[in-house]
Amino acid sequence: MSEHYYSKDPQAQSQERTIAVEVRGVNMHLVTDNGVFSKSALDDATRRLLEHVDLAGTCHALDLGAGYGVVTAVLGTVYPNTRWTLIEINGRALDLARRNTSKFSHRCTYLHSDGVPADIVSEFDDVLLNPPIRAGKQVVYRLFADAHRALVPGGRLWIVIQKKHGAPSALEELRRIYDSVDVVYKRSGYFIFRAVKGYRADAQSREA
Repeated sequence: MSEHYYSKDPQAQSQERTIAVEVRGVNMHLVTDNGVFSKSALDDATRRLLEHVDLAGTCHALDLGAGYGVVTAVLGTVYPNTRWTLIEINGRALDLARRNTSKFSHRCTYLHSDGVPADIVSEFDDVLLNPPIRAGKQVVYRLFADAHRALVPGGRLWIVIQKKHGAPSALEELRRIYDSVDVVYKRSGYFIFRAVKGYRADAQSREA
């Protein structure tokens, strides 16, 4: 069975490279390597997610499946008052994420984990996810549930997924778990869903 990026310890020979990323008014260079997702350039799905996520008012965000840290590197720059937790199963990718977010590492926590650890409950205002399609539907749906547990009441999961990778069935699963789900972007086969965890009676609406 061939190895892919959703591996704890990639065995592919390391060959680091630097890529240029220009998105959301941010221009930066990031280090990538063999054995990590989208090593040669920022992928189209993540670019679309970065362009359409709104984290105004967010305090603590979770970059779930952080890869080499591009989401945190960009949005942590756009939103300088945010704190970030980066979770990634791939140890090589997480090491790169530490380096690529070093300018504001004091605002970051890095976890080498397959999904959200069980002791993390109701901590994040927003979770961002470009799901690991190669890992299979069972893993992807588990991450949807992990994110729900990790969000505060009123918190939001933002995910990007293509129609050919199961966007319609993913939308059904999100609607099963979350109290409301909106399609905030739909173009060229790409979808961005925003799923909101239900509010407690004493929780102030984040959309007000």
